[in-house]
Amino acid sequence: MGTFMGTFVYKARDPQGQLSRGMIDAADEIQAAGRVEQLGLSPILISPSAAPPWLGRLWNKPFRKISHQEVLIFTRQLATLMTTGLPLVESLQNVYDQTSNIRFKQMIRRIMESLKSGISFSEALVPYQEIFGDLYVSLVKVGGTGGMLDKVLNRLADLATREMDLRSRLRSALVYPFVLAGVAFLMVNFVLVAVLPKFVAIFEASSAKLPLPTKILLGLSDLVRNFWWLLGLGVIFFLGWFQRYYRCEAGRFQVDNLILHLPLFGALILKVLVARLCRSVAALTKSGIPVLDALGVVEATFSNAVLQRIIGNVRLAISQGQSLTEPFKASGLFPAMVIQLINTGERGGRLDEMFDQIAAFYEPEVETTVRNLTSLLEPAMLLGMGLVVAFIALSVLLPIFNLISIIRR
Repeated sequence: MGTFMGTFVYKARDPQGQLSRGMIDAADEIQAAGRVEQLGLSPILISPSAAPPWLGRLWNKPFRKISHQEVLIFTRQLATLMTTGLPLVESLQNVYDQTSNIRFKQMIRRIMESLKSGISFSEALVPYQEIFGDLYVSLVKVGGTGGMLDKVLNRLADLATREMDLRSRLRSALVYPFVLAGVAFLMVNFVLVAVLPKFVAIFEASSAKLPLPTKILLGLSDLVRNFWWLLGLGVIFFLGWFQRYYRCEAGRFQVDNLILHLPLFGALILKVLVARLCRSVAALTKSGIPVLDALGVVEATFSNAVLQRIIGNVRLAISQGQSLTEPFKASGLFPAMVIQLINTGERGGRLDEMFDQIAAFYEPEVETTVRNLTSLLEPAMLLGMGLVVAFIALSVLLPIFNLISIIRR
């Protein structure tokens, strides 16, 4: 039976003497004080909180936030310093002095303390595996064992740079369509809630028969104005149900599989995942990690259940002495070119090179797909907004024209 975890409110001071308050989960006050000290703070007051545990987690989340960019800068700085021949602890001390994020500074300090106590760098990173990732820790372990930590850190920095660049391009390409969708949503709601009710009294007072588009629009306006709370409850209920469904294995697999088969977006997401899979496996195998172990590390880094299952099938095939090409082919997701290159690399004993080539091919392909997708989405959304505006205008103007014709008679 697990230990009951309560929520405690703490007041503490940081190394600079500034006062800090927050909430933390712990079994008792002693453990809560210990956890506050682990954050690099000196506790002044620890007291039980009447607030639920989820509120404590929400309170502390911003404080614990360490961005991918900060991890990238940390890795690049550390690699550069170690390339000059500076020992690991001294390199970390230099990075520590240049880091502005208090949470990150505390983490680096604890890593240095672990190293001074005789723990290896990879073992010191294990408590922060959620921040760095399995791939990072595995490569650092290989680099530390083989005496090429600076090279491994440079490789990790290159990987992180490529991934951040890819995310940035995806984000910037999709901002405009999402802004258009947001503007359209706000515009329609403004018309339904603020504009259309002013015409309702006129329509109801007239003896003119309302056309179907006007009836539909009036019904939507009435629904939004009078039953908004019901719509809100429906959204909350759906999100809660979806979260529970996605947490179960079968539900997660079905949703992730549906995502990969979405029109337009599915192909883009698959290309991103394939590029990431191949680049990660190439980085691990080039560092001397066997393919089977490399796939195990990469499998843990993927959130998509479909890709996880495919990688698991590949690992099973390799462990049974079979070819890794067949499971990739049997999945039906990977293009023939990818299968052919993997097969060539497997036969020639150059899998790391082939995985690198696949990633090098797909990364620009992702950018091309994003551009094509954006060029399709923008006119499609503008056309959609135009149709919505035309429908609203038609719904409002048709009964007005009917009223004018009645008055003229």
